[in-house]
Amino acid sequence: MKKHYAAAAFLIIIYTVGLLGTLYYDDAVMKLTPVNLLVSACVLFWFHRGFTPYFLAYVIIVLLCGFWLEYAGIRTGMIFGSYFYGYNLGYKVLDVPVIIGLNWLLLSYCTSSVSSRLLAAYRHKKTYSITVSLVAALMMVSVDYWIEQVAPRYDFWYWHFKYDGVPFQNYTAWFFFSFMFNYLFVKFKLDEHNPLAPILLILQAVFFIVLTLMFT
Repeated sequence: MKKHYAAAAFLIIIYTVGLLGTLYYDDAVMKLTPVNLLVSACVLFWFHRGFTPYFLAYVIIVLLCGFWLEYAGIRTGMIFGSYFYGYNLGYKVLDVPVIIGLNWLLLSYCTSSVSSRLLAAYRHKKTYSITVSLVAALMMVSVDYWIEQVAPRYDFWYWHFKYDGVPFQNYTAWFFFSFMFNYLFVKFKLDEHNPLAPILLILQAVFFIVLTLMFT
């Protein structure tokens, strides 16, 4: 239990420092985004219970599919809309930041964990898997909405000039693929009782909500 509290405090500190640093030093701090995601993933998965073959399969599928979805997205413009990546998400392969698959994984894992626990009373209902996946997908799209508001400012990614803001297509695609990843989490019966999942999800949401309110 003490480890859980210490890890939660650590995450709160690094996100608070990151937020304050971003408010005062802007782009310089945002260049550390890949490091932040890696550290967050290490802390989060340290508290995962049940490193089964199903969990490993889930991680690999979401990491790889998340990356290739983004690659197909920037190449065709037919999935999320027409966009391209900046440089603050770190090293790129095929013009896609390698860290982007980890972002999909963290959001999917955290929202699935939170949704599963919120709807635990309905676990024996036939619609449990679909309901949990739908709620988790809505959470993922909600977080993405706030990230989208500041993404160009912090050189994450840019939508092409033909759009007046973020295309609705982006959110529908995010919802669809989020649902698929979250459904996989539920059907693989992965353990959802990671104490850091809700904390990390809230921290990420608050981080981008505050930036949006401050700068848009």
